[in-house]
Amino acid sequence: MATFNATHSGGGTAGHPSGVAKAYVMTSPVYDAVDNTDLSQGDVVQMLDIPADTMILGGCIETLEASGNGQITFDLGFTGGDVDCLVDGGASTAVITPFLSAAAGATGANPVLLTSADTIDLLVIDGGSSHSAAWRFRAHVVLVDVSKNPVESATVSTGT
Repeated sequence: MATFNATHSGGGTAGHPSGVAKAYVMTSPVYDAVDNTDLSQGDVVQMLDIPADTMILGGCIETLEASGNGQITFDLGFTGGDVDCLVDGGASTAVITPFLSAAAGATGANPVLLTSADTIDLLVIDGGSSHSAAWRFRAHVVLVDVSKNPVESATVSTGT
């Protein structure tokens, strides 16, 4: 058996290379049901525009004013795709709702890699069909731009 070193530095712990991707945080504008519109079953609030080739490492929904309606819950993800990959059944009355941190290999596990641009969407689930007139919230998301090519490139061999 042999060991092949494919690391950037060629071995050891040389520290973080200056050209590596760095994580950053985006915060959405505050959505205010009083100033905008009541939220009802099936409504979608687009929280953040995410560029292509972005890895979502984590985040949360921060509730600044609870909805006052325990029947209102929400999913967070991508409309037309996995609508609850970030939050599944979050309470509109919780102060902080962290993104899912499922076990590796589980469906909906973080991190999430987007290869095409999309929006992070909050889907309103109204168990009592009574809507919410007072709910203020925003999203905080930790992202990494993975669009840059690596410094080193791999060689592909077909084995012929």
